[in-house]
Amino acid sequence: MASRFCLLLVVVLFAIAESAPKIPKLGGWSEWKNADINVNAICKKLQPEVQKKLGENFSRFEALTYQTQVVAGLNYKIKVYAGVNQLVIMQVYKNLKQVYSLTYVTVIPLPNANF
Repeated sequence: MASRFCLLLVVVLFAIAESAPKIPKLGGWSEWKNADINVNAICKKLQPEVQKKLGENFSRFEALTYQTQVVAGLNYKIKVYAGVNQLVIMQVYKNLKQVYSLTYVTVIPLPNANF
């Protein structure tokens, strides 16, 4: 009887654990999410710096998706459509004073991409 109760308890606890919302591991990256107005504002703010670092002027600069990582502040990985079949990958750090800084950027050509 006790073993059946223990088995039932394990099954119930497992079901509860599986249905709980998934919280990213401390220091880990979140799932990719669709970009929102706030993420696009970050991109627009940093667009001049991105263009200067890459030596290019982009016809468009629209965030597509992003991830976040909680550190002593917040890191963002953002995929940005930059027009003419180009994808910019940028990493941005927001410190505790809410100041944004570009920490990494690269451009990837996208052959025949239609956005």
